[in-house]
Amino acid sequence: MRYGAFIVLFDPATGLPERIRTRDYEPLEGDSNYDLVLSDWREIGGVKYPFRQTMQLNGKAISDATIEEASFNAEVDAKQFAIPEDYRMDAPKMADPANVPYQWVLRRPIIGVLLDSDAVSYDSQANPSGLKLVDRAPGVAQVQGGSHNSLIVEMEKYLVVFDAPVGDAQSKWTLAEAKKKFGAKPVKYVVLTHHHMDHTNGVRTYAAQGATVVVAQGNGAFFRKVLTSPDTLGRDAPKNKFTPKIVEVKDRWSVNDGKREVGAYVIENPHAANYLMGYVPDAKLGWVTDLWSPGRDALPAKITPPLMSVVSGVKKYNLDPEQFAGGHGSVGEYAPLAKLAENPQQ
Repeated sequence: MRYGAFIVLFDPATGLPERIRTRDYEPLEGDSNYDLVLSDWREIGGVKYPFRQTMQLNGKAISDATIEEASFNAEVDAKQFAIPEDYRMDAPKMADPANVPYQWVLRRPIIGVLLDSDAVSYDSQANPSGLKLVDRAPGVAQVQGGSHNSLIVEMEKYLVVFDAPVGDAQSKWTLAEAKKKFGAKPVKYVVLTHHHMDHTNGVRTYAAQGATVVVAQGNGAFFRKVLTSPDTLGRDAPKNKFTPKIVEVKDRWSVNDGKREVGAYVIENPHAANYLMGYVPDAKLGWVTDLWSPGRDALPAKITPPLMSVVSGVKKYNLDPEQFAGGHGSVGEYAPLAKLAENPQQ
């Protein structure tokens, strides 16, 4: 095939296809096996058809479908497949098949993030301005314009980045824009709030350029495996060999090179185990992902457990934020959230 190969594995007992495999990249797991596993073969109209079809990623089931009814050569009105003329006129040109992340397009419906786009994580048509840097304080910029954000903090001689979302393409963009804004200062640390793929898929690019990956205690082994797994099939994945540097945070972590201090703090929360909340003291700016999406989600009438975990973390470490920026959304004032937490039963 022009854009890849299908490997068909047969069941020696029945002679029927047992699985159809494609080799493709997975941002965290690297070069991977994507298998369509076929079973429960039944005869329909003289041919056999698999009534159970399971999708697997490296042996782990990511979808499991059971066909309840099937017919052989059923008549179907061709008009059902006709593309409406008004849509055809305005539709963008078909993307080059070599640049379409097929497995991600297939996985979106499975994880509930279907987009009418060939982009990896967000619909570029819905975000025509694309990614952009938004200043949050002197020397502090938030990556916005897509669906997932990062925070860049300038130190005296280097940069600290919070979260590496979407994939290596967005990480490359972030590094390029950071260089334009902050000069040749390298990213010395990339702090990952939690392990979920949509906020960590781009970590390879930072690690390959020498950044130390900062994670909460308990996540080190996972990211050590991620960063040592071969990734030769990813179009945007770094190709240079590197030895990952990982710091696990038991309670709190901070760096201070004379210009300013930046910290990360382990907090209890209902979203993900081993979670870090970021804070830039001189800017009085916190960083949180998924627990609160300031600027996007209005505060509810009654505080929720994720929001309460943010307030509890602030109190535990005696932080003094005026604002929080988010891995989703933009930025929001902290005082209204703190006030909401004063009356949790309201």
